[in-house]
Amino acid sequence: MANDKQISSEGNGKTKPVRSRYTVVFLAGAVAICAAVYLAQTYGQEILSLLVSNERDTKAALLTNREWAQRLELPGVENFHKVSKQLYRGAQPTREGMQQLKELGVKTIVNLRSFHSDRDEIGDTGLSYEHIFMKTWHAEDKEVERFLKIVTDEKRTPAFVHCQRGADRTGTMCAIYRVAVQGWSKNEAIEEMTKGGFGFYSGWKNLINYIRELDIEEIKNRAGLND
Repeated sequence: MANDKQISSEGNGKTKPVRSRYTVVFLAGAVAICAAVYLAQTYGQEILSLLVSNERDTKAALLTNREWAQRLELPGVENFHKVSKQLYRGAQPTREGMQQLKELGVKTIVNLRSFHSDRDEIGDTGLSYEHIFMKTWHAEDKEVERFLKIVTDEKRTPAFVHCQRGADRTGTMCAIYRVAVQGWSKNEAIEEMTKGGFGFYSGWKNLINYIRELDIEEIKNRAGLND
């Protein structure tokens, strides 16, 4: 028929109808589109989170040449991130979250909240517990000193540090950890703290100023990091 034009294959003289090729291409395209729609509907949030995470990590590399804290999913712990092999950070864990942290290998919970104890959430998990009463509006050197002693003690790490949201007080302590323990510059640590996707509240400029003005060598000496 006129619509079934024939073309020759290279070198063997055989012919194949053009319509058949178009049909195969069309069907393959349709299958790909259906698969894409299914994946978007089923895994849309996970894919979006991955894209946002990749964009954030790329920005981190461009801005600081440092690897920012890795976002992870852990039941019962919102805003959960891995800072290093020795330190995790996040929001207030539930009882399930404490059990999940225990199973992950965390040894010590560091609570930075002033008016909440983790005793009920920790229960009988066997997790070690440290409560540092940190005020968002007034960070103090003695709190930082105690925190650094805990998270650099091999017998007590990995440790998990949290406040209520895992953003401001937690971000401040983790930024100081980056500088005092890992050798980051203050600018690099503040960049991660404020732009790393943790939800840092820009109104707490006093926390940024505290980091900038902190005598790192003095606090390292007090925490025994220079011994």
